[in-house]
Amino acid sequence: MFRHKAILQACLFILIGGFLFDAESYAQSRELANPPQKRFEISFGGGWGLYSMKNINRHYIDDFAKEFDIFNDHIDNGPNLFGEIGYFVSPKVSVSFGINYLWGGMDHKSYQVRTDEQGNVLDSSLAYTKTSLTTTLVAPELKIRYYFPIKKMDLFVSGGTTWCFGKSALKAKFNLPEGFVLEEYRFAAQGVGFMASTGVSYNLNKTISFDTEIGYRVFGTDDLKDKNDKIWIVDATGRPYKMNLDFSGPFVLGRLSIRL
Repeated sequence: MFRHKAILQACLFILIGGFLFDAESYAQSRELANPPQKRFEISFGGGWGLYSMKNINRHYIDDFAKEFDIFNDHIDNGPNLFGEIGYFVSPKVSVSFGINYLWGGMDHKSYQVRTDEQGNVLDSSLAYTKTSLTTTLVAPELKIRYYFPIKKMDLFVSGGTTWCFGKSALKAKFNLPEGFVLEEYRFAAQGVGFMASTGVSYNLNKTISFDTEIGYRVFGTDDLKDKNDKIWIVDATGRPYKMNLDFSGPFVLGRLSIRL
């Protein structure tokens, strides 16, 4: 984590340094397509990313859930939606505030024939259990971008920091001859995150641009707790592990921006 923070600090230093040394210059594409008075920018978009989710994948699913046929897969990727409001402090440097929404989940269905103690089938109906595990993260983000103009296209690098609000829901629905039985467990946690990326912005006209970017983020939370402030702990191997959310990994995004 310390190394990741050092990388982020270096990125921010480069961006701020570039702004100080180039505050009086104007990006060619920004100067032509976006007059100086258009300093505000509204953006929205989405993408896909890989997730680490180390504790849940390894210590809950692999060590426990697979053994009892509760889950068979991992939560290792998912979609990302976001919106941003930005301000160009100079034609090459923008500061934006945004909201990220990340999701990851899976479900599983297992069947069991009802039998007596001797193994004889009691009836022909199948009892089944449907389980689902969902993880979500809402992350307000402060981001700085630095642009390198190339005619109608701008290359850029960016770095940002976030506050992560994570939630997880574990549900099990039992379909028995006696009726349906539903069990549900909900957990929540918060944490600090950051990201760095690089990409290209293509100016469609004087107001609208389309961006694509690829980067790496470290979005995670502290230990997950239920409404009674009890930590979600898995002790399947004789050693207890505390569960948390870890959406860290590489990502790719597409963004539509409107300059005001």
